[in-house]
Amino acid sequence: MKAKAVDFISYSVTDMDRSEAFWRDVLGLDVEVARGKPGTRANGYMELDAGGVAIGLVAMPQPHPNAIVALAVDHVGEAVGELRSKGIEISMDTIETPVCWMAVVADPDGNRILLHQRKDGTSG
Repeated sequence: MKAKAVDFISYSVTDMDRSEAFWRDVLGLDVEVARGKPGTRANGYMELDAGGVAIGLVAMPQPHPNAIVALAVDHVGEAVGELRSKGIEISMDTIETPVCWMAVVADPDGNRILLHQRKDGTSG
């Protein structure tokens, strides 16, 4: 497996409005992906532009201290297979969204790493 780029970094937040105000108004980042309509999955997620790398905010009912880095790969399924063959535990098997495929592994200290493949072929 060879990572091509960092696609995004994600933080869990307990108050999306407060977090959006902090990242947008205090730190001056532009919103790239808005939260969407109330009641939709997008309502609990947004992305902000941090100079070429997106910072994702994910609404969680309880604080979750681990951030996650999303590494772009050519093919998530193949990367998962390669890592499994090396004895690496896959903590979230490949899922498909409307815009990407992704899976999650962890480093030896338990830091989560999201393997990410955009359907449009872009990265970074």
